Amino acid sequence: MRAAIRTGLLGWTISFTKEHPLPASDSDSALMPTDILIKVKSAAINPVDYKLPRLAAGKVVGIDVSGVVEKVGADAKDFQVGDSVFGMAVNSRGAFSGSLADFAIVSMDDVAKKPDWLSFGHAAALGTAYLTGIQSLRAGNVKEGSSVLVIGASGGCGIAGIQLANAMGASRVVGICSGKNFEFVRGMSGIEKVEKLELVDYNDDDAMNNLIEKNVGKFDCIYDTATGSGKGESYDITMPKLLREETGEYVQINGSPSTWTRYFMGKIPPQRKLILTEPKGKTDLEEIVALLKSYNVKPHLDEKTFDEKGLKDGFEQLKGRRTKGKIVFNMD
Repeated sequence: MRAAIRTGLLGWTISFTKEHPLPASDSDSALMPTDILIKVKSAAINPVDYKLPRLAAGKVVGIDVSGVVEKVGADAKDFQVGDSVFGMAVNSRGAFSGSLADFAIVSMDDVAKKPDWLSFGHAAALGTAYLTGIQSLRAGNVKEGSSVLVIGASGGCGIAGIQLANAMGASRVVGICSGKNFEFVRGMSGIEKVEKLELVDYNDDDAMNNLIEKNVGKFDCIYDTATGSGKGESYDITMPKLLREETGEYVQINGSPSTWTRYFMGKIPPQRKLILTEPKGKTDLEEIVALLKSYNVKPHLDEKTFDEKGLKDGFEQLKGRRTKGKIVFNMD
């Protein structure tokens, strides 16, 4: 079958092949009882897909997936052959099985049924970015009336954060991104009242200084999707002062090596959280779909063809950080 695989000594090179073996034989015994074999229809990519070596992330590249059920394990009774599903390509052993392939094995706890109003492409884009988003905003105690600052607002995780914060009841949403992306973010936000969404250009020093000076202690949650993403950003140094005293939460999804060291040593300071996406996200995926439907919003897609050129172009674009929304491969 076609697949994007990690090659080289440690698997840092991503290559396209048409000859990768199928993930399961024709025998149903090849599936764990809680596994599902799907025919992949769309797959989205994330920075983690090129940042992790083969030992950690497996041979086949990709986490975010949507497709059609081909076979079900004996205990996966909520699913039937022919069901359209979406979620994360993680098997019942907890290992990444890879989404950039014609077929993938997924755990029944890591996928949900795809609603008809979402295309396979849009559904594939919900995995990592939206699961991380809802878990991060939950960790930030976002609820009706909250004020939320989203840093990195035009990327896949940033758009997810803005859409979900709005749908979860936030009364004030502020996004930091490039000024050239303001119109795009407004159009994707699902926020109809202009005054409810404020956007700040990180290239405009005066605007950034004004944001900081006028908002000390004003935010219930700061969702930082930019710090530690590869260009030397360090919002986690300058922005925590904008949190409400004692109750505000600074939630980030990446950070410096020292930040990760503190995380794994259990020494993250109060009112700070570093989020690793929790697996077994079926219930979260169902909630995400309900929230998005309530405001009639979807992810923004930059669709690619799944072939050697498309794979190369997609990852070059992802590494260059030139993407608005999510890069998604059409597997048909």
